[in-house]
Order: sequence, then C-alpha cells, then structure tokens
Amino acid sequence: MKKLSILMLVLLLVLTMISCSSESEEDTILRVGMELKYPPFETIDVDGNPEGVSVRMAEALGKHLGMEVEIVDTAYPSLIPALESGNIDIIISSMTINEKRMEVVDFSDPYTTSQLMLLAHKDSKVKSYTDLNDPDVIISCKTGTIGALWAAANAPEAQIKNIDEEASAVLEVAQGNADVFIYDPLSIVNHQKNFPESTVAILEPLPNTKGWGIAMRKGEDDLREKINAWLKDAKTDGTFDTIREEYLKDKIKEFEENGLEFFF
Repeated sequence: MKKLSILMLVLLLVLTMISCSSESEEDTILRVGMELKYPPFETIDVDGNPEGVSVRMAEALGKHLGMEVEIVDTAYPSLIPALESGNIDIIISSMTINEKRMEVVDFSDPYTTSQLMLLAHKDSKVKSYTDLNDPDVIISCKTGTIGALWAAANAPEAQIKNIDEEASAVLEVAQGNADVFIYDPLSIVNHQKNFPESTVAILEPLPNTKGWGIAMRKGEDDLREKINAWLKDAKTDGTFDTIREEYLKDKIKEFEENGLEFFF
C-alpha cells in the first residue's frame, strides 16, 4: 500500500511537471492571426510559407517580446472570433480600427493610414460616396472588411452584398450586378485596369475611417502598452524602413503614379 502511494505521488509529480512545461511553452509562443491573401502585406511565398509586411512585423514584435511567432492563417471574417476564443493571441492583418470592432477588441495605436475608395460600374449613377446611401444602389463588399463595415454604417439605405472572395465581389461590379465595390485605393486602381471597359475608379477617400492597428483581446492593457512602445520604436529604429524597402517600394511608386498618398 505504501509503495502504491509513493508510485501515485511520483505519477502526480510527473503529470504536474508536464502540465507546467506545456503552459510555459505556450507562454513563449505568440500566435498571430492574419489572412494570407493580401500581398504584399499578408501572403505566401513560392514554397507556401507566410510572407509580407505583416509577417515581418509579427516577427519583429515577437523578437521584442522575447516570444516565438506562429502565423495562423485565418479567413478575415473569422479573425476576431478566433481572437475572442483564444485560438490566436493578436491580429496583424491590415485591420482598420473602427468603432464596431472596438466594441469587442482592443487596438494598438495605428501603424499606417487606411483609406477607402470606390470601383464603380461605368453606367452606375454613383459618382461619389455621397450617392451611396440610396435604396437603388447595390454595394459589393468583401465579407468582414472595413469596406463592408463602412457600407453598413454609412449607407444603410443601400443594398449591400457581402461576398467572401475579393475577386468575386469585383466581378459583381464589372458585370453590372452591383454599382460599386469598396476597398483600398491601389486595389481599386488595379481592378479598374483589369476591367477598363466596364468600370471606373472613383479615387475620392471615403470619410470616417481610421488607420490599421494590431488587435488584441479586451483588457490586455500590459500587452497593448508593450506593443505601442514597440510600434513607436519601430518607426524610428529602422524596423519599418527595412520592411518598407523589402516589400513596399513598388506599391509606393504605384501610389505616387496615381496621385495617391501612402503612409507606413
């Protein structure tokens, strides 16, 4: 009986050590959620590995925090639910800060500006964002993006089509099934080039938008302070300069060629 008790005690100690080791290992891993479908910010390389601006940001942040980074490829509409459920620790996925999202998650300071513009069908009566809030207007949006949230908040009278894939949402406009598609300026310019005969780019910034931020669970104030401190340093210590040089030279050039401003 005494031997059995000793054996049970040893087993309990081993299980406790395994549990502590597992928890300790989890504490050193930063799981960063992003949708790897938005080059050059979040994408994959030729070997299928995570690549882009947000990936490099995550790696630099992990180094600053002394944590190993795990990139978790997550569909954009599922990013905030994944954060809330604990499947990821933070989101770095070109996510615009807005009031609706701030109801459920906290954000870092913005690390870049975020403008929205319109791709319109050539025969649409929409000539400006001021024409959007109309029951006869059909707005095509990529599900879960700031474009979809902006449309819901600022054009509630319009008919809003939320579509999972960006290409499909654009095609709705190109084929005349929707009046406009709402997205970032350079994507709008490039989509218009793909459908030059049926679409026009309305390069007028939509109001009521904020910059991109890093999202985290509500109440993680210590983490937010550490991230904000890192963002402040990254803008002056060469971190952002290196990322900009590696991934954004061509994008910045395209913005300049189209008379657009780019901030990162």
